[in-house]
Amino acid sequence: MKRKLGFRHIETVHAIVLTGSVTGAAARLHLTQPAISNILRDAEERLGFVLFERRGGRLLPTPSADQLFEEIERSFIGLDSINACCERIQRNQLRHLSVACTPAFAAAVFPTLAAAYMQRCADVFLSVHSRDAHHVAALISSRKADIGFALEVPPVPGVESAVIAELPLLCYLPPGHPLARQDEVTPEQLLGEPMISLSSIEGIEELVGAAFGDCGATPVSVAECPAAIAACGMVAGGIGFTLFDCLPAQIYDPARLSVRRFAASRRLTYRAYWPKSKTADFDPQPLVTLARDIMAEMAAKDF
Repeated sequence: MKRKLGFRHIETVHAIVLTGSVTGAAARLHLTQPAISNILRDAEERLGFVLFERRGGRLLPTPSADQLFEEIERSFIGLDSINACCERIQRNQLRHLSVACTPAFAAAVFPTLAAAYMQRCADVFLSVHSRDAHHVAALISSRKADIGFALEVPPVPGVESAVIAELPLLCYLPPGHPLARQDEVTPEQLLGEPMISLSSIEGIEELVGAAFGDCGATPVSVAECPAAIAACGMVAGGIGFTLFDCLPAQIYDPARLSVRRFAASRRLTYRAYWPKSKTADFDPQPLVTLARDIMAEMAAKDF
C-alpha cells in the first residue's frame, strides 16, 4: 500500500498550482526552493503519478493535478474559514456568513443583495466564494458555504434549493455591429456570425444549441469562455457575439456592449441553495426573498 500524502504535500501542491513555479511556492510557504522540490518529488513518489510538467521554466499541472487541486481547494476554503473565524473572535467581530455564487451573480446581483441584507442584519460578516454552478452546490453540500446562488444544476444530496429567477437569453453584440440597429435579433441572423461559447458544464451550451434547433445549424464558435462576464468582455473587444441573460448587462457600459432581445423562448434558471439541515443561527429565507426581488427587478428592464 502506498504511503499517503501529508499536509505539507497538500499545501505544496496547492502553492505550486497557484504560483506556477517552485520559486513562487517557496516564497508563498516561506520555505527554500530545494525543500519545495523535495516535497513535490516525495508527493509524486507516494502517488505513483506525475503532478506537473515542466515547460519553459513553468510547472504546468497535469490533468491528475487539476483533479487533486479541485479537492484541495475545497478543503482550503474550509481551513481559511476557520482561520478567519479565529481572527474575528480575536477582534470580537460578529457572526460569519459564507456565500457561494457564480461570477456573474457575484458581480451583478450580490452587491445589491449584500447591502440590503446587511441593513436588516447588521451583526453579520460576509465572505464570498465565486465558483461555477456545480462547485457552488458542492460547497453547500460539504458545508463550506451557508448559502449559494447559481444556475440550476441536478439535485445534490443534502442540499435544498428554490428557484429565484428564470431569465430569457439576450444577445450581446460588439458596439456598432449591424444587428445592433434592431430591437430584436433572430437565431437565423446569427448563423453567419462568430460566436463566443459559454459553459457546457452548466448546460448553457445545450440551451443555446436548442435555440438554433429550427435553423438546422448553429453559428461557428471561435472561442469558449465559461465565465459570462469574461465572455462579454471578449464581445466588447469585437471577437464575436454571445448569448446569456441580463446579468452582465447590469455592470457593462452600454457604450462597450450592445444588448438586444433574442427571439427564442429559452430561459436560464437560477436557484438559491442551502444545506437541508439548517443551523439555528441562520435562516436562508430572507436572503432568498431579497435575491428573488432583485432579480425580478433586473429582468423587468427593457433591452
